Amino acid sequence: MKQESIFESHVDEYEQWFQEHSCLFAAEIAAIREVLPTSGVGLEIGVGSGLFASALGIKYGVEPSAAMRKKAESRGVHVFDGVAERLPFKAAMFDFAVMITVDCFLTDVGQSFQEAFRILVPQGCFVIAFIDAATRLGKEYEQKKQSSLFYRQANFHSAGEIKEQLMQAGFRVDAERQTIFAFGNHTQEIRRGTGEGVFGVIKARKMVRAGSAE
Repeated sequence: MKQESIFESHVDEYEQWFQEHSCLFAAEIAAIREVLPTSGVGLEIGVGSGLFASALGIKYGVEPSAAMRKKAESRGVHVFDGVAERLPFKAAMFDFAVMITVDCFLTDVGQSFQEAFRILVPQGCFVIAFIDAATRLGKEYEQKKQSSLFYRQANFHSAGEIKEQLMQAGFRVDAERQTIFAFGNHTQEIRRGTGEGVFGVIKARKMVRAGSAE
């Protein structure tokens, strides 16, 4: 994972964005909740300050930034030091995992998805939320990212790219949601599918091949 130093030194600025955009944050949480498993042991990969994990009731996280880990732990999340490309867990330890706007900061998206596959139980769920590069607002993010503290070095992906990487890692796509169709801190609707809302959510399931040891 790249750019952890930005998050290490700007925890307050990160938190402030969500405070100032509470309606957008609420929409993102609602979109994820629609596809998130309601039981089982979950992990957030790239848990950051724990804002999403605490709101979603996820008890475990992985985060490379010490400052972010400390903030997440203050919210009751048990956080491990690590990166998405090399998760510090044995195989088949979690029932579900989530990754929220982390894909754009990864050194190797494919390897990260393979690691998510590895640490999930058979039929476990992987929920990934992302800035959809193919949407109108996603293209605006791309055009303006040089002026953004956090997204300056981001590499945004489209829903199609995310789904292709998921399938290559061995997942089957089960559900898609989208939200944030216009900028501004106001109420947003949640729709099925992807391709319009800049905040896309995809739920995928770990499919175990015949003859696998798992």
